[in-house]
Amino acid sequence: MNIRRLLLIAGAAVLLVGVIALLMPVSVPGQDGSIGCGNGIAADLSQAREADNNNLANLPVLNEIVPHRDMVAECESALSARRSWAIPVAVVGLVVLAGSFFVGGRTGRVRAG
Repeated sequence: MNIRRLLLIAGAAVLLVGVIALLMPVSVPGQDGSIGCGNGIAADLSQAREADNNNLANLPVLNEIVPHRDMVAECESALSARRSWAIPVAVVGLVVLAGSFFVGGRTGRVRAG
């Protein structure tokens, strides 16, 4: 297997891992199970907002007594963490894939003099 084909396969695999990671759903643990946050491409914070609105800690008096988890902030953090590694992985895969077209493609003939 030549270097061009090896780089092509490796770049495609790394690009695929990055794209799949961006498309996989992101969730955070909540009180009633996991709360969906969307995926790395499109955030969907509706479940997190609903969980925050239904939390007793939003009441003015109970806010100081009951521990409060900001589910929207946790979702945004989880989405940011996913994007912080998935986007660079996809870009590296794309660069390696594109670079494979410039490596080892030329074969020169030797002139007999």
